[in-house]
Amino acid sequence: MELVELQALWQQYDKNILESTKINKEVLKRILISKPEKRLNWEKIKAGFSLILPIVLIFLILVPHIKYRHSIDFYVGVFMFGMVFSVLYYWSVRYYMLIRRIDFSSSITLIKKNVKQLEKYKIKLKSLGFIIMPFGLIGIYLLGEFPVFSKDSILPVSLIILVMIISIYYTFKYSIFEQFRVLNREIEEVEKLEKE
Repeated sequence: MELVELQALWQQYDKNILESTKINKEVLKRILISKPEKRLNWEKIKAGFSLILPIVLIFLILVPHIKYRHSIDFYVGVFMFGMVFSVLYYWSVRYYMLIRRIDFSSSITLIKKNVKQLEKYKIKLKSLGFIIMPFGLIGIYLLGEFPVFSKDSILPVSLIILVMIISIYYTFKYSIFEQFRVLNREIEEVEKLEKE
């Protein structure tokens, strides 16, 4: 074998190794992307469920059990509950549309930007929900003629407030940030692989 043939053979092997390395990196990238993609698919399912469940609950539980009456507290209750439900439902639909817009075939920086935007939006949605939910609950109490400020309602109202406080603490301390922390870590692994 001559030197020229050895050089050509050597270059062919180098080319094959580079091609194999490129293919291996692409396969590894797809494997790494599948984790956050599965996590976001689960978030899409939860977001879709949160769009369907309130409507089902209203038509199966609230509407059949309301006693329609002509009084100011009934109309105030309908208005308060309707406004809270409408605002939260609108924001939930926007969150669902945001989560559906994330495309894992785009660049990693764009994915990271969209996930960060999604995280901020979910925090806003949850905080808005916790802020206006008491008005919705008061609206439901007014609809059902449940006395909010009486001796009999101290225990149920106290339990509702306690559950809301625990829910707020858990949601903002662990739930939201942990979901997105794991998602961001998985996306950063893909980004590191892309930089290599």
